[in-house]
Amino acid sequence: MNKAPTIFIFGLGYVGRPLGHALAQAGWHVRGTTRSPEKLASEAAMGWQIYPFSDEVALVDPVAAFHGVDAIISTITAIGGSDPVLDAHGDLLGELFGDGKGWCGYVSATSIYPDQPDGFCYEDTVPAPATARGIARLEAEQRWQALFDAEIFRAAGIYGPGRSPFDGLRNGTARIIKREGQVFNRIHVDDICAIIIAAMNQPRPGRIINLADNKPAPQGDVVRHAASLLGVEPPVEQTLEEANLSPMARTFYVSRRRVGSRVIKPELGVDLLYPDYETGLAAILRAEQDAD
Repeated sequence: MNKAPTIFIFGLGYVGRPLGHALAQAGWHVRGTTRSPEKLASEAAMGWQIYPFSDEVALVDPVAAFHGVDAIISTITAIGGSDPVLDAHGDLLGELFGDGKGWCGYVSATSIYPDQPDGFCYEDTVPAPATARGIARLEAEQRWQALFDAEIFRAAGIYGPGRSPFDGLRNGTARIIKREGQVFNRIHVDDICAIIIAAMNQPRPGRIINLADNKPAPQGDVVRHAASLLGVEPPVEQTLEEANLSPMARTFYVSRRRVGSRVIKPELGVDLLYPDYETGLAAILRAEQDAD
């Protein structure tokens, strides 16, 4: 009888945690890291092996943590311009998982692509990040591919339950930033998990996959649609200058980038559960109402 495979997920957070649940349901053993082990008490009770990890705290016994692992994936962003996972354990991981010894994945971001007012960025578009965050992401991608020939998942704006325009509209922090030509894609967390698992089931080392829906849109359109679903007035438009955002926050509102994928459906055969923000937001609202 074959033993169940084991995955190690660096970053059991907004994406890593539901990915772990989906894989556990498919028969995988789950190990992974978190900054807040207490938030994963229920998962630990289910048999997940949880390890504290941050840019200041590496794994205490990485050899034991990685023993018997069949696949690894990182959802952790570059911190301070560098990848904290590879900074802490890159040499050991290279010995254990390099040269095709296991499946590896890295969740990156579409910020590695250039601003492109016309046309779409696909998986073969040459990266040309315009921000420090995008540059750090691209450097991390290159390190993961050099060590493991990892599959790279370039995510657009991630949303889902607990991370949607509804939250800002309810607590009064929602904004509509007016900037001519501003447009970007989104991707629901459930679709991210489905695509990653499909890639694991049909592996191709070094593959790039854009995690993006089929409807790039200005940020204001999404907030206004969410407001209409809630039956509330949307916030008044502001310019970037009026909004007085931090430098990091400004980067979320200046994108002029449409992203598409020639892998999700043609190669993996995956139909998005939420191909546009309308279907995604409607599903989130239904789930919230059912939970009340």
